Amino acid sequence: MILNSFGFIVVLPVVLLLYVAILAFCRNSRYMNMVSAALLTALSYSFFITYQPAGALILFAVTAVTYTFGLIMARRRERGRNSAWLIAAAVLIVAAPLVIFKYSGFISATVHSLLGLPAPEAADALTRLFIPLGISFFTFQSLGYMWDVYRGKISAEKNFLYYMLFVGFFPQIASGPISRADELLPQIRGGRSVGAEDLSEGVRLMLWGFFLKAVVADRVATFVNPVYADYQNFSGATCFLASLFYSIQIYGDFAGYSLIAIGVGRLFGFRLVNNFNRPYFSYSITDFWRRWHISLSRWLRDYVYIPLGGNRKGRGRTYTNILATFVVSGIWHGANLTFVVWGFLHGAVQAVEKFFGLNAEPKSKFAAALRITCTFLIANFAWIFFRMPTLRDACGVLGRIFTLAPGMPLPLSKTNTVLMAIAVVSLVVVEVLQEYFRKVSFLRHPRAAVRCVAIVALLVAIMTLGVLDAGQFIYVKF
Repeated sequence: MILNSFGFIVVLPVVLLLYVAILAFCRNSRYMNMVSAALLTALSYSFFITYQPAGALILFAVTAVTYTFGLIMARRRERGRNSAWLIAAAVLIVAAPLVIFKYSGFISATVHSLLGLPAPEAADALTRLFIPLGISFFTFQSLGYMWDVYRGKISAEKNFLYYMLFVGFFPQIASGPISRADELLPQIRGGRSVGAEDLSEGVRLMLWGFFLKAVVADRVATFVNPVYADYQNFSGATCFLASLFYSIQIYGDFAGYSLIAIGVGRLFGFRLVNNFNRPYFSYSITDFWRRWHISLSRWLRDYVYIPLGGNRKGRGRTYTNILATFVVSGIWHGANLTFVVWGFLHGAVQAVEKFFGLNAEPKSKFAAALRITCTFLIANFAWIFFRMPTLRDACGVLGRIFTLAPGMPLPLSKTNTVLMAIAVVSLVVVEVLQEYFRKVSFLRHPRAAVRCVAIVALLVAIMTLGVLDAGQFIYVKF
């Protein structure tokens, strides 16, 4: 069940009432954590099964394997035994479903292409069959847990129920955020409670998330999708405008999902990590990755960049490590050369920034404005590779933009143009106020009357301006 579906919105209050009732009934019982964890785990798997029954088996298998390896590595560490071979074996086993279901077709086609052979028709049979929901997210989360146990940063979780909930917690299972074990497991083990502040903050986060998804992302998609689907017939200016709107679309879509997931988690008393911090105000691509998909950025830093050597082995090795890390990021997003190029571009720009010292914060307002603009344009053009199905299509869009090719104008009605303008301007105003003026949003205003009006206004905006039948989140397919 998807977080923006009507079914989820209907079921959520019922489940939340049941959860709060169990917490109240078991308040003074030593079994409160176990009972509430059992409910949340059953709920998580139920949501997963309703969407993809076969995928639930993959989720359970990855959970069981990483739980077992974690215990074995912890015991070996206590006895002073080396577990390097064990963590290598564990990574291979746990990553196998991800590679098989998501990348088998891509790997087969690439190998056949390098050998000059035609790709077999069944090369991507498993990919066509199905890709387990959220497999990239729960695989990375469980791999991070195993690495932390191996390095002795955390103790292995002995309660399998708690660990099942850690890997499969339903708000974040499909598209994150990716939680670290030292953040989420203590909350699962600790005494749980749901207070008025949890409920109100959860609702606020969800409302703004729905606004970003339905009003911003899905509204601008009505312009982006037709242009990119037939870019050869649209003018270079229209293609450039579509690229700008896609930057807004993917931000609204993914940040919207993250806020809804974080908000749902908060309703149940859990504090999930923030995933976005106004990334389009970044002064460098390095800064962009401190603000965009924060949970993935730090996962790549902690479990790819630093183990490769980080910046500890000279400049050349540092630049190589950056490139390798972001190529991994690209491959993680999808089994396509377009994602590899997208990741490589981000890594290459960061290496250049580091070489020239452009990753430091600018010292003047003019320099800041110039670098923010340049950073946004770099990210914007890189998104074209992220969005288009082939390298030829991505280069075709870029070619039409930079040659100012003639073609059809904007494919929008006047009404849709006005609605899209309202959505984009609203987002920009809110982001500017929060980034530069540190304004408290109306949803968190000290006066209750202002908060109520803001909530009602946001609900009305979602219902009247939003595209309510757009369906799935973009990042679910990753």
